Amino acid sequence: MNFTQLSPEWMERFNGQDLEQKQHEAMQLLTVSEDGWPHQAMISVGEVVAIAPNLLRLALWPGTQTSMNMSRTGKATLIAVHQQSLLSIRLEVTSLPQLMEAVHPRDRFEAQVLNVRVDHAPYAEITSGITFQLKDESGAITRWRETIEELRQ
Repeated sequence: MNFTQLSPEWMERFNGQDLEQKQHEAMQLLTVSEDGWPHQAMISVGEVVAIAPNLLRLALWPGTQTSMNMSRTGKATLIAVHQQSLLSIRLEVTSLPQLMEAVHPRDRFEAQVLNVRVDHAPYAEITSGITFQLKDESGAITRWRETIEELRQ
């Protein structure tokens, strides 16, 4: 199924709230490198926030290959798994200005949702995506909350 905006369920997933319950699920952020190869990066729920059904904001560590690729091409694809669904979101991205008083300096991007593809397999269930265990749960979730608040600015 293809859509042009996020469903209410996915809006809730990317709302920047209840990070403790969402902390173990990583997503993939795909870009294309200068030499034309796919580049994959991991991104957490503490680095993505839905502003509207057709608009996300992303926070990436400064100077990463992913940031450079997105700045150069203006494109990315976000891949997420939740409740037996695989979500693939094509994004048109633009850089946001740096926040001078940022608690956690990040490369910030505004991402227009161009296409949302939801995959379900009728013969199988997707049981999980990429998961991880935070080493410093309290510190990471605090940083995520602060990052999400800075993305809303």
